[in-house]
Amino acid sequence: MMNDLISVIVPVYNVQSYLKRCLQSIQKQTYQLLEIIIIDDGSTDESGKIADEFSQKESRAFVVHKENGGLSDARNVGIDYANGKYITFIDSDDYLKRNFLETYMHAAQKKDADIIVGGYIRDVNGKLSETPIDVNDDTFVWMNVSACTKVYKRKFLEDNHLSFYGVRRYEDEGFMYRCLACHPVVELMAYSGYYYYMNSESITRSSKSDRTGIVKEYFQTVNKLADTVKCDRETQPLLNYCLVSGLTANMLYNGQGCGGKKMKELYIQYNKLLNKIDRDICKNKYIALKYLKSEPAKKRYTTWLILRLRKIGLDRLLFFLVSRI
Repeated sequence: MMNDLISVIVPVYNVQSYLKRCLQSIQKQTYQLLEIIIIDDGSTDESGKIADEFSQKESRAFVVHKENGGLSDARNVGIDYANGKYITFIDSDDYLKRNFLETYMHAAQKKDADIIVGGYIRDVNGKLSETPIDVNDDTFVWMNVSACTKVYKRKFLEDNHLSFYGVRRYEDEGFMYRCLACHPVVELMAYSGYYYYMNSESITRSSKSDRTGIVKEYFQTVNKLADTVKCDRETQPLLNYCLVSGLTANMLYNGQGCGGKKMKELYIQYNKLLNKIDRDICKNKYIALKYLKSEPAKKRYTTWLILRLRKIGLDRLLFFLVSRI
C-alpha cells in the first residue's frame, strides 16, 4: 500500500501570495508517489502563471485552466482527472508538514480505510495553534467537516457517487455528511500535519460586512442535505444535530448586527428548516453537553442554550438581540 499513488488536488483562485508555499510543501513530501493536480479556477492574478511555471519544473504536476466555477466545481474537476488510489484536497493558501502524506498512508494501511482523518494547525498570520484529534471519539469526523485534513480512497468516492455540490460556500458540509452517511471505514490519527492559513485582515473585513446572504446560502445547503442525505436509525439523530448546530451558529455569527427586520426574515426560514430536519429536535440526545466533546465548546454550549430557549419559545428573542449588536 505504501506504493499507492495519491492524487493531490489543489483548487486555485487568486492566491498568488500563497500558492508557491502550498505547492512547494507538496513537492517536498517524504511520500513521493503522487500526482499534483492544480485546477486554475479562472484566476485573474498571477496564480495561473505560477501554477504553469511549477508544473514545467515538476514532472508529477499538471495544470487544468478553466472558467471560474467556485471551489466545489474546481474540486470536482480535480476528481475527474485523478488517477490515484487515494485523493486528498489541499486549499491553495494552506500548506503541509513534510511527512503529511507518508503519515496518512501508514494510517490507511492499518484498516484499509476509506477515509483517513488527522488534526490541523491553524496559522493566523504566523501565530500557530493546533486542533488535535481524540482518536477514541468516533464522532470527531462529524464535528470536523473540512474536506481537507483527510485522505479518501478514490474507489469509495466513485462507488458512492460522491462529489461536491455546486455551491460557493459551505461545500465541505454537504460533501462530508454524504460521505459519512455511506458508512466508510474511518481511521483517526493523533497527528496534525495540515496548516490552515487564516488572514486576520480578511477576517476583520468580513466581520464588518452584511453577511445575511451567507446565512441564506447555508440554508440552501442544509435544505438540500435534509432532502437527500438519509442515515440509519442510529446515525440520523447525529446528522440532525450537526445540521441544526451549523444553522444555529450561522444565524448567530453571520446574522450579527443585521437588524431586526432581516433577522425576522432569517428566523422564519430557520424555523422552517428546523422543523423539516426534525420537529422534535429539542429531544435530540446530542444536545446534552455530555456528548460531542470534539465540537468546539462555544458552538456546543450555544446550540444547547438556543434549543433550551426554543423549548420555551424564547429562542427568537436571543436572535433578535444578536441582530441589534
